[in-house]
Amino acid sequence: MAELFLTPIIDVTINKLISAIANQINLAVSWTEELRRLRDKLTMIRAFLQDAGERQVTNPAVKLWLEKLRKVASDADDVLDEADYENLKRTIEIQNHMWRKVCYFFCLSNPLIFQMKMAKKIKNIIASVDDINEEARGFRLHSIPVGQGVEQRRANPQTTSSCVVSEVVGRKDDVSRIVELLTDSANQIPLCVISIIGVGGLGKTTLAQSVCNNERIKKDFAKIMWVCVSEKFDVERILKEMLESVAGRDCGNIINMDTVFQNIRSGLAGGNYLLILDDVWNLEGQKWEELRRNLRGLGNNSRSRIVVTTRQEGVASTMGTLPEHKYHLKGLEKDECLLIIKQRAFENSSIPLDLEPIGMEIAEKCRGVPLVANVIGGTLCNSRNKDDWLSIKRNMNKKMNAVELHKEDGWISSILKLSFDRLPKPALKQCFAFCSIFPEDYVMQRKILIELWMAEGFIQSPEGSSMEDVGNEYINDLLSYSLFQDGKYNYHLQEFTCKMHDLIHDLAKSVSKDETVILETTSECSIPNNVQHVNLICGGEMVSTILRDVAQNLHTLFSKHDFSSGMQADLRRLRVLNLCGTDIEELPFYFDNMKSLRFLDISNTKIKELPKSISKLYNLQTFRFMNCYYLQMPSEGIGYLIELRHIHCYIMFANIGRLTSLQTLRFFRVGTIKGRKIEELGSLSRLKGRLRICDLQLVKSKSEAELAKLHEKAIEELALEWCNQRRELELEDNHDEEVFEGLQPHQKLKELYIRYYGGKNLPSWMLSNELFWPNNFDLVELEIRDCRKLYSIPVINGLSSLKQLSIWNCNELTSIADRAFEKMSLEKIIIRQCAKLESLGAGCFPVGLKELSIGGFSREAEESLDFSFIHPIHASLEKLILKGWEKLTQLPHQIQHLTALKELQIWGFRKLDALPEWLGNLSSLESLLIDDCENLQCLPSAEAIRRLTKLKLLIIRHCHGLSESCAEETGAEWPKISHIPEIYV
Repeated sequence: MAELFLTPIIDVTINKLISAIANQINLAVSWTEELRRLRDKLTMIRAFLQDAGERQVTNPAVKLWLEKLRKVASDADDVLDEADYENLKRTIEIQNHMWRKVCYFFCLSNPLIFQMKMAKKIKNIIASVDDINEEARGFRLHSIPVGQGVEQRRANPQTTSSCVVSEVVGRKDDVSRIVELLTDSANQIPLCVISIIGVGGLGKTTLAQSVCNNERIKKDFAKIMWVCVSEKFDVERILKEMLESVAGRDCGNIINMDTVFQNIRSGLAGGNYLLILDDVWNLEGQKWEELRRNLRGLGNNSRSRIVVTTRQEGVASTMGTLPEHKYHLKGLEKDECLLIIKQRAFENSSIPLDLEPIGMEIAEKCRGVPLVANVIGGTLCNSRNKDDWLSIKRNMNKKMNAVELHKEDGWISSILKLSFDRLPKPALKQCFAFCSIFPEDYVMQRKILIELWMAEGFIQSPEGSSMEDVGNEYINDLLSYSLFQDGKYNYHLQEFTCKMHDLIHDLAKSVSKDETVILETTSECSIPNNVQHVNLICGGEMVSTILRDVAQNLHTLFSKHDFSSGMQADLRRLRVLNLCGTDIEELPFYFDNMKSLRFLDISNTKIKELPKSISKLYNLQTFRFMNCYYLQMPSEGIGYLIELRHIHCYIMFANIGRLTSLQTLRFFRVGTIKGRKIEELGSLSRLKGRLRICDLQLVKSKSEAELAKLHEKAIEELALEWCNQRRELELEDNHDEEVFEGLQPHQKLKELYIRYYGGKNLPSWMLSNELFWPNNFDLVELEIRDCRKLYSIPVINGLSSLKQLSIWNCNELTSIADRAFEKMSLEKIIIRQCAKLESLGAGCFPVGLKELSIGGFSREAEESLDFSFIHPIHASLEKLILKGWEKLTQLPHQIQHLTALKELQIWGFRKLDALPEWLGNLSSLESLLIDDCENLQCLPSAEAIRRLTKLKLLIIRHCHGLSESCAEETGAEWPKISHIPEIYV
């Protein structure tokens, strides 16, 4: 299958060469004539590619011809890359007034000598291309103009992850049966294992996910943990991922396994749990026993359960699954497969009548495997052409007849290849195949993936679009074809992510097996000499030897270990170097030879300094160095990297204004010397995404602030921060208000965070619906925090799309205007720790509010605050947090009317001695937290608590009297609450 991938590789390379040649011709170099000849010859030879791609399968000589063409195209790419590098170098030298004609005349960088070298290299390549063209005539290859002769369909550019079928088809009964097995009260087997067994693509993982989302499961299990195991059953990794599942965050910095275990145990707090071990292949009983020993120490084993998904019944037996707990998943019915195909192909619209019978025949050939139905449906997405559907049916017949049907997954892989074959662009095929560099079940982040594709040269942007736009389109296309799945916004990573099914990952590996290698052990020493992409997961002395042998062809190197010790390698062709999380303290000494490098990631390393040669990586497009706590940035150097488009870091460096191609800049700290002032942002007109600007107190006027030109940048998330350690005298005499006026952001802003602002008033562009906001319907979140002089919140007009408003620690804030937020569609409001706030304006909270957190106000407000503001939101409010009400002796009675309230938190009611009987009126209440109520002794009556039929979580903290009376078995109040599923006292 890999040989069929040669054609798209060559096509992408030639297309890139033609574009690069056009750029060089525009520069009017002295070897323009040679470049034109090369362009014409490449255009001619490209026309033979399609015929050659089809004939290489039966003619080994044609395949050899393609290999030669690929080598010549790669050499030409290197030559033009060298020319681009030299042009960038000269541009930077001119910008820095370092151009010295006399000095450079006799050195290799002299333009005349360099152009002579280039002309000679281009002539040699032209000669090679002539030879290859001559061979093509000998094979009598047919010339087919690009874009003709191939039945290709362009995927809908508007397709996103929402195109994925949201409702699981045909598994309702399966979910019910698994739920019954998990919740059977008669089953008292500690850590009972339920195994879901079936062939790849049958929907085992999807079924397990549906089980986890079942309301009965959520109610019966205190915690649900998910670990994707895959082929390597690594107990340490499983435990770490269990901790991340419990903690809801990345715990990669925790190395000590005792700490991991104790944190899991603490997170579970004695409650029962459901552990999903997805995609297990382990047949070694001792590994399972090692994991089970650890699980036994977590407690409450009799009520905890484990679900295993696997392709092999032997795995289920190894994991100790009893025969009655082995669930053999069957295939879907034919009409269910057709339903999936229709949903993927047409979403909500109906299938044309003439396609229905063809669709039924295709559905029958899916053999009940939903993955196949999904991929075939994605391949036919938005196609109402009968010939397309007939073509798929014919090709499915051919594929299924060509493979050994007794092979479990052979026919599936063959059918999945149809989707790859029909991808509408060679570049899209190359982008998909590149993803084989990631391990199975790897969560791919959209931005990183696009940055990698750009660095490899897979993306060429048409006029009017950026490479990033094309990359986004490619990801949507691959989701549309179901080659990517599980597309969603990951709130932990703050990024859109997706995955590949393991059978799809196998497909990617098969088409790129000569291009891409993942080295997991040093025993895997058989690496093709022409390999271009290596993911080095293992370490050891052999690694340097392995890399040295293939270094000169490498375009991509991912490594989790220090590979550079004692190694001298030619990595001049390297375009991607990913050392994220590597145990490395310095970059290799031959770093400055990596002139083609376009992507560099040294995040989460102990690297202490960057070599001075960093300033010579003129081709660099993406530089990631997050969480590099030991790194000292060079005073100069980064400012010379004028091709940089994305910088991911929280470190400041000088002269960033030179990087006019920059689109991503997470952090900017204002300085007072040239090269660090806020004016550096002014020339960065392409900035977008997320930006945090610190030390704004160093900006002295509105006019200086306006030099940043924030209103011209399509920034979606903006944080404006002044210094949080200014003395009172400094706060009295500041320029914050006029500076804030000059920081008017772009109309497409979605999130705005204001911190440590020292002005008394908000800027006019925020308050008026005439200056800024009339056309802005995008702002969804506004946070005002630690603004020590802000004294009032007036009526804010024009923010009709605002969903979340937070006001924290504004010590001088005394009032919020009547109906201040009336014109907003707010769903969440937080107003906390505003020590002088005396009143909340009438009609302050808009109808439809779902979450409210208030407290920490002035003594006067605590004693006199009228909770009648609850009335307009009584039918919508789902979460209420009251914090810091020290003077109140009883809960405000208006709360009892919150009929939709699901979560109530009461903090700091230190004079409260009893909870009211009307608490039982909160019929929707699911969660109740009581914290720091030192006088509270008792709960409402047992009858009132019994009326809380939906209550499943009760937490009591820092309430000495109540904690004693609610102690399990011994407390006087325990009988009232013993029926609640989760209780933490």
